[in-house]
Amino acid sequence: MTQDERPDQQAILAEVFEFSPADIEANRMGKISAAQKARITGKHYANSRFAWIAFAIIFGLGLLGFSAEMIRTENMGVKSLLIYSGFTAFFALIVWAFILYYRHQMNRTLRERKVQSVTGKIRIIGERGEKLTHWYFCVGNLRFHIERSDHRILLQESGVEGWAARVYFSAPWHGLLSVVLQA
Repeated sequence: MTQDERPDQQAILAEVFEFSPADIEANRMGKISAAQKARITGKHYANSRFAWIAFAIIFGLGLLGFSAEMIRTENMGVKSLLIYSGFTAFFALIVWAFILYYRHQMNRTLRERKVQSVTGKIRIIGERGEKLTHWYFCVGNLRFHIERSDHRILLQESGVEGWAARVYFSAPWHGLLSVVLQA
């Protein structure tokens, strides 16, 4: 790695993982910056909204299908409607429990403000699932999911793989906060 390449590569890492020089300074002092807190909170609430929207769509379509079947068979039983409502309430409780668990982890992370770091070589690995390949940004024994394919492509094309880096991450949330390339 030459000195000329390093700033460009650092900028790519900052773009992909959404951190700034101010975030890095806070992380070096063992703190989560205000901007990082806002990003963590915003991401959690966006994921929660997505979970409820997906739930509403799935069970809304289920209700339409259930109603159509009741009309088709001329079986307008209250018992069947109660069973469907019971299943819907049960799955709503499961979604709610997952959201509360992740919210508790997020709040604990923000309250405790623990920032840990690991140093090692950057690796970008893919793990093939049944239908999809999941990509991870790895340093040392830690790995962080790369959510967007354009970010994975940008990281692979940037040539950061194999470079030494220090990664700052939050605990217990285990979210990547910032990456600093080592000289």
